[in-house]
Amino acid sequence: MKQEFKISETMLWVRLAVTFNLLYQEIKKDLSKENLTVSQLDILVCLNRTKGLPLTEIADRLLVTGGNVTGIIDRLENAGLVMRQRDQKDRRQVWARLTPKGYAVYRQLMPRYIETMRKINSYLTPAEAKELMRLLKKLRVGVMKKASRDLIPLSMNTNLERE
Repeated sequence: MKQEFKISETMLWVRLAVTFNLLYQEIKKDLSKENLTVSQLDILVCLNRTKGLPLTEIADRLLVTGGNVTGIIDRLENAGLVMRQRDQKDRRQVWARLTPKGYAVYRQLMPRYIETMRKINSYLTPAEAKELMRLLKKLRVGVMKKASRDLIPLSMNTNLERE
């Protein structure tokens, strides 16, 4: 027997995708004024919270490939925002950390980025925002539990359930 297809079953996913794309474009537009991409901002945010990270850990945190991170770090390094450093104990491992200019750009960008997020979030009441966060976490954790553990970095498996 053929299972009946219901449009309402896909509308949630369509709306999530469309909403994500709209939010992404808004952030992308704001960052383009600074000649930065969303991926570059993601790395600046990761590195700002630390004294540096191995490139492999950055890739795990951002759910991208090592090659992707290498290319983004290349561009950030060329802009003087990031520097690479070989691990003293394991010379095969390369770390990235923010330069003073990178910290300055981060500090300059964040107030505008936060203001953009506030404008976007203003469409929801605090209670609605809290409920949306709860529901998205529930959905994300459920998807992560069903996903192949080989495809998801270990750091993502453990960190997502704590958020």
